[in-house]
Amino acid sequence: MKNQRPGILLAIALAALSVSADSAMAAIRYVNAGLTTGINDGTSWTNAYRGSDALARALAASVSGDEVWVAAGLYKPTTGTLRTATHTLRTGVGVYGGFLGGETLRVQRNHVANVTTVSGDLLSNDSGVNNLTDNSYHVFVGTGAGAGAILDGFTIRGGNANTASPADADKGGGLLIVGSGAPTVRNCRFIGNRCTFGGGAVYIFAASATFADCSFEQNVGGSFGGAFDMNNVVGKFDRCSFVGNTASRAGACESYGGSQTAYTNCIFRGNSATGSNGGGALWIGVSSAVTVRNSTFVANSATALAGCIINTGGASTVVNSILWANTGPGGTTVANQITNSGGTTTTSYSVVQGGYVGTQNVNLDPKFVSQATADFRLASGSPAIDSGINSFVPTGTTTDYDGNPRLRDDPTAADTGTGTAPIVDRGAFERQPPPCPADINGNGAVDAPDITALLGNWGGSGVGDINGDGVVSAPDITALLGAWGSCPG
Repeated sequence: MKNQRPGILLAIALAALSVSADSAMAAIRYVNAGLTTGINDGTSWTNAYRGSDALARALAASVSGDEVWVAAGLYKPTTGTLRTATHTLRTGVGVYGGFLGGETLRVQRNHVANVTTVSGDLLSNDSGVNNLTDNSYHVFVGTGAGAGAILDGFTIRGGNANTASPADADKGGGLLIVGSGAPTVRNCRFIGNRCTFGGGAVYIFAASATFADCSFEQNVGGSFGGAFDMNNVVGKFDRCSFVGNTASRAGACESYGGSQTAYTNCIFRGNSATGSNGGGALWIGVSSAVTVRNSTFVANSATALAGCIINTGGASTVVNSILWANTGPGGTTVANQITNSGGTTTTSYSVVQGGYVGTQNVNLDPKFVSQATADFRLASGSPAIDSGINSFVPTGTTTDYDGNPRLRDDPTAADTGTGTAPIVDRGAFERQPPPCPADINGNGAVDAPDITALLGNWGGSGVGDINGDGVVSAPDITALLGAWGSCPG
């Protein structure tokens, strides 16, 4: 038998050269749809890829390690009318919107001020007439996009997956991930995407994905999942909102098969299931397990079965959350917050309208700042303040939906939850300490009534615990006297 060593060494050397070549090619690729000058090769802002298909061309040229910096503007997958045209995410490539053009550091971008829209409306004729038959089936595809694939800072709209041929062209109008992939999506808005099968905004099958600080608004999911349809998926959602999405089953999100999906600091509002299977916010089936932590569900609805969450299979949990004003058939709220129909949903330390069996659940008005204007922050006196359980705050979670610190003590509220003070609030928002914590009664001044309130709770927790150490004691008296007089501002 011949000695194989020289051949093995040659193969290793060639592989090393290949890796080295890929690394050498890694670069920032610049994109600016509005640019009219330069050489159009993406090597600088001056020579950025330009035109409405600039992002698609930049992605096609990218290799692992690249970053694609995209200036504000409107982008489409093609300048033509081919509906299968899309933007394909790549392993190891970060795609960042929100640039003005000219930045030298990624942290200089502002994705809120510099709106970067990626649209499937190929003929720019959606507005007013709702003419969607020319639109791309998928605005983005993330199949095969593994670790390091990042999509960050975009508004994604106008995808219309409305046909079963080619394959999967009836799923995931905004983003399709099928068979493999594990991209991370951050700071993105998915608005008005549609499909006929499932996942108006996003369809995921046998893959993984992480979404953070994203919103999913007015997407239409056809049969399953107005925003998301997920089948055998590992999915994670942090500080995301789901607003006004619709589908026959699962107004916002469907977890099917053996999916493992987790929602932390999320908001579900005004989503609706219009068919016979319910689940205005969440539909859970087969052996899927959904984990909900510190989330708020308000005014979701279904024409049948459960207005908010329905679990038809598997074991799921809801902790430190608020479920309020969700309605089922006939507009009723009682028994329409969580419904188990074959599955189990263990719920604790939550505000559930109509009540729900479980540790420390309460049926009390959560006292939002303004439910009418969808301000679900907690007003003074809310039973959700300092009443959760600290041990169920997911590891690594340090902020609430607003990005404010979690585990902040409200000195005007008693600690009724479980754990070492400060105690976590229920719902997506943590009530932040007032700017004048020694003003216990909130009258704008630190005065005699505040001393009375503090002494009335001496040795306890909550009211009068100005320094947040979990007990009303001498240091709190010292802090109060040190702040005596009118509050600043």
